[in-house]
Amino acid sequence: MAHEQLPDTPAPTVGVVAALAVLAAVAVPYFVIDAAEAGVYYDAPTAVPIHLVVGLFALVAVVVFAAGRNGRTDPQTAAGATVVLGGFMALLVLWWAIAVGDLVGSLTQRAAFGYHRWLLLVAAASVAASAGWYAREVL
Repeated sequence: MAHEQLPDTPAPTVGVVAALAVLAAVAVPYFVIDAAEAGVYYDAPTAVPIHLVVGLFALVAVVVFAAGRNGRTDPQTAAGATVVLGGFMALLVLWWAIAVGDLVGSLTQRAAFGYHRWLLLVAAASVAASAGWYAREVL
C-alpha cells in the first residue's frame, strides 16, 4: 500500500494552536474571578452551557486537526470537520458574547476581564479561519 503524500501546509498546526487557545480562554475566568461568578458568567445569558460546548468542540478540533496533519485521517475529511466545528464555535461564542454584555460589568471589578468574551471570540474565529485555510489547501 503506497502512502499518500500529505499536503505541506501549516494550516492544521495553526488550527491546533487556535483550538488550544480557545481551551485556555475558556479556562481563564475560573482563575481570574470566583468560580461561582464564572459559572454565572458562562451560564446565565444563554440556555447553552457555552463553556462546555465550546470547550468540547475545541478539544475535538485539536484531535481532528492533528489527525489530518499526521495522516491518521483523510485531510479533506479533517478539513471539512474542522470547518464545521470552527464555524459553529465562532457563531456560538458570538451569540454568547453579545448576550452576556450587561452581566460582565456586574461580576467583577477587574477591568481587563471585560475583554475576555471578545478574546474568546477571536480565538474561536481563529479556529474557523485556520479550518477554512486548511480546506482551501487540501481541496
